[in-house]
Amino acid sequence: MKKIVSILLFICLVLPSVAMAKSDDKKQAKKEEAKDIYVLGVSMAFPDSVVYFTEIQCVENVVLENGFLPNRHLYSYELKDYMSYAKGMPGRTSFIFFSEKRAKLEKKEQKIKKKLIEREEKTVRYLGDAFKFTKH
Repeated sequence: MKKIVSILLFICLVLPSVAMAKSDDKKQAKKEEAKDIYVLGVSMAFPDSVVYFTEIQCVENVVLENGFLPNRHLYSYELKDYMSYAKGMPGRTSFIFFSEKRAKLEKKEQKIKKKLIEREEKTVRYLGDAFKFTKH
């Protein structure tokens, strides 16, 4: 009888922990799923009145880390280097914004442009198709 009670107790203790481990694996797998994200770049020099925007671009198969774009600094450096070497405008500060939804990023773009144009009296220009972000 003690053997049966021991086995039942063991089963009652082990099965819930095994089930929880499997559900944690499913959650982890869901978090590490590759997604397409949208990226917007902004390049500006504080004494300059012109601010350059990239087009909103799709970067495919990106795995977000806790909701953040991994190596996001490399995307900023990519835009900064492009402006320095290809456009001959060194010393500019580059920012990137990203989202899983294009519409959300478009709203962010409009908000930034409005602030730059109305409050800071900057001129906005687009880089067009000449610049493309690459996956890092």
